[in-house]
Amino acid sequence: MSTDLHRLYHQRFFFGVSLVFLLAAASGGIDVVAYLRYDVFVANQTGNLIIISLGITQGEQRDPVLPSIVSLAAFMLAVLITARIRRVLVDRKIGEQRVRQQALITEAALLVFAALIIVVGFDSRGDVRYGVIALLAASQGIQAVVLVRVLGVAVQTVAINGPLVSTLNLAAEGRRWRAIVAGAAPIGYAIGAGSGALLQIVSSGLTLVVSAVLGISAVFVGERYRKLDARVTALEPPPAEQAPGG
Repeated sequence: MSTDLHRLYHQRFFFGVSLVFLLAAASGGIDVVAYLRYDVFVANQTGNLIIISLGITQGEQRDPVLPSIVSLAAFMLAVLITARIRRVLVDRKIGEQRVRQQALITEAALLVFAALIIVVGFDSRGDVRYGVIALLAASQGIQAVVLVRVLGVAVQTVAINGPLVSTLNLAAEGRRWRAIVAGAAPIGYAIGAGSGALLQIVSSGLTLVVSAVLGISAVFVGERYRKLDARVTALEPPPAEQAPGG
């Protein structure tokens, strides 16, 4: 393998892992804000399903069941709408990368809007609070459609259980580079959640703005990864598991 190709492999690997990490970290920070401020999840919807189920079977109070219902409904609606728009744009020959960029920009806009509502204190009203929950959940529904494919591994950066299982499976199969890519999702989510909890002490709005910045950063990192991937593919198909890019 030439020195230039080896360098491209490592660069592509770095940007690929960074892309997954940034998106997952953004989700972690957003989930922390929603949980600490509203007792609800907006990225990992499994927790909401448990809360809703308990509310139905054990007659829990209106809160926190209602916020969980709002979050789940907004998340699902955003997934349906984003998936439909994505299909239409792809059918019109608009590239997947451009579709992904537009989705992430839209997600960031929703987060900034939610942050502004929190900063001015409007979310202290019940109806506005549910609106903020819906905005946050919708942002994560949008991201959920953006399935990141890096080095042959399709990684979901919102629901973390899948990437966690993929990490362990790939590691058990000896596919270490792909395992690292998949593992960037749960690691990024955990670090994002921890950082979000610290930033939450200062301001929930600040945490959301930082998450929005991470999402926008992922747009540029993703574009860099795409260009590196194209250069590597043009030079030589990567040998499986022999270098960061296999």
